[in-house]
Amino acid sequence: MADLTFPELQQKMQLGKQKKQGVSYSFRNVEDITTKFKELDSSWVLKFEDCDPIELQGRLFYKSVAIASNGDEVHKAPGYAELSEVPVIHTKKGTTIQQMQVPQWTGAVSSYARKYAVQGLFAIGEKDVDEYPVEENQQQAQGNQQQNPNNQQPQQNQVRYVDNNQYNQILNGIRQLAQVTGKQFDDLIITIQKHYQIQDFHQVPVEHFETVMNYLKASMTKAQGQNDFNNL
Repeated sequence: MADLTFPELQQKMQLGKQKKQGVSYSFRNVEDITTKFKELDSSWVLKFEDCDPIELQGRLFYKSVAIASNGDEVHKAPGYAELSEVPVIHTKKGTTIQQMQVPQWTGAVSSYARKYAVQGLFAIGEKDVDEYPVEENQQQAQGNQQQNPNNQQPQQNQVRYVDNNQYNQILNGIRQLAQVTGKQFDDLIITIQKHYQIQDFHQVPVEHFETVMNYLKASMTKAQGQNDFNNL
């Protein structure tokens, strides 16, 4: 059994996304991460605490907390996923097909929250914006563009997302904001993620990192009445 420090555990828990049979995009799920953890056979124990749904401005969010402990240390990280309506596929014929049954969708949302919790706990790098298959009519339109050389568009640059250090700076800023305002850390995370329409701060593009930090600094300044938010 390997006796690892927590930073060493984080380093060994880095894993990329994979393509799986029947799926046209690369991804990682909570099962992939927990399997990787078990294969390490370390002195650490991993568990999840699934909380009751949280209502924020009329919207429901699942919250899960990933917890790693080794008898001497305990590290925690929360993850959130919105319990929205079951997604549907729009066909070329104008009909809609529900992708799964309600109980299946509820379970998927719960697993999504766990994934972001454990991913944040181990600071797993690489962008992790889940890519969903393009709607059938959009796929047809893209195919037509590829067949027409006169309708070519310049290839877009691949988006780069914040690294682990920047991710931790964002969380540190939110913790300080929570202390000053007296608000719950978890509630602030949900509010700010909703403000930027993301489900995890790993989804912040590098070019918008300063935008998020300036937003936190301005919120801190407004709460304190003075600008002493320079220790982030």
